[in-house]
Amino acid sequence: MEYVSVDIGYGFVKAISSNGKRVIFPAVVGSGREGMNFALGNDRQIDEQKLDELHIQVNGKHYYVGEMAQRNATDYSRVFERVRFNHEYTMILLQTAIHLVASPEEREFVLFTGLPLDYYKSQVKDFEAKLKEPLPAFKWISGGSNESSNKVMKAVKVFPQALSAIWATLINAEGRVVHPELMQEGNQIAVIDIGFRTTDVCVVEMKQGGGFRPLLALCDTIDIGVVNLQDMIKTAYKDKTGGSNLSEGKIERILSTKQMKYKGKVVDFTAEVEKAHQSVVNAIEDRISTLWKEEADTFDATFLLGGGGSTFHSYFTNEYDTILDGQFANTIGYYRLGKMLLGERLGQEN
Repeated sequence: MEYVSVDIGYGFVKAISSNGKRVIFPAVVGSGREGMNFALGNDRQIDEQKLDELHIQVNGKHYYVGEMAQRNATDYSRVFERVRFNHEYTMILLQTAIHLVASPEEREFVLFTGLPLDYYKSQVKDFEAKLKEPLPAFKWISGGSNESSNKVMKAVKVFPQALSAIWATLINAEGRVVHPELMQEGNQIAVIDIGFRTTDVCVVEMKQGGGFRPLLALCDTIDIGVVNLQDMIKTAYKDKTGGSNLSEGKIERILSTKQMKYKGKVVDFTAEVEKAHQSVVNAIEDRISTLWKEEADTFDATFLLGGGGSTFHSYFTNEYDTILDGQFANTIGYYRLGKMLLGERLGQEN
């Protein structure tokens, strides 16, 4: 039996397994076409994972996932609903991630995942109930292992985002304390977890013995993230080209190179890219300032995490700490918390 941890972000899906595998792919799904196997004809093994060719079949229906959907599905989309777990595509993303990191020969697994802080209390019971339903029949068409054995979820636990990431910040994979100077009773540690659509902020206070308690009045989910940066670049492109639209992939190119060719001429976006980054950070800082007020001046450490953490780090007024694998912080946190809470009990049952 394996342990699998999955963070279904609005921008990317991140997953790790107790067998050592990890993956990250865009949280995008679109309709697939039967008979279209783009992995055929190359020189790779049939069971080699190819994350840009994820084509699956669930209950007989074809789907493209991740980059494959962005390139080849005209109806691809992300799930932005507040209650995401009821959406068909959320479960498609989850099952794809599980089959990518779980060993094909292992039928049973334990799942750890999470919800944004603001949604956790109201959604956790319904989400766990949804996850406990039998998984539908799954088959790889391309991109994953040639074996398509159905999986059985033996147990599931849903954790709050950001709070879970603190475990990845303070404790390493061997269970050892990374920042012993922060473990003193009464110390307050803050996390700013910038995702694709939302930013989770939370503060915890260390307890005697190494645990911590959340300071709920200082925790919140802010509806600002990397998507706001992309929207600003999309608007800037329209302004400079007379109203032309831009795909998500082209937006990423502009953010990376700060330019784009339009009708044969290079259009410079340096100023627009810098302004967009600073605008998003200003909005996040304003919300944090309202939430934390003067309390922030007394925190013993503040960590910047998530996919947006590295993107926006240099634009913040304050110099925040970062961690290795910040984009996987919640995934790692779910895993370490889950193993601690469920691992010993499940081991005794076997």
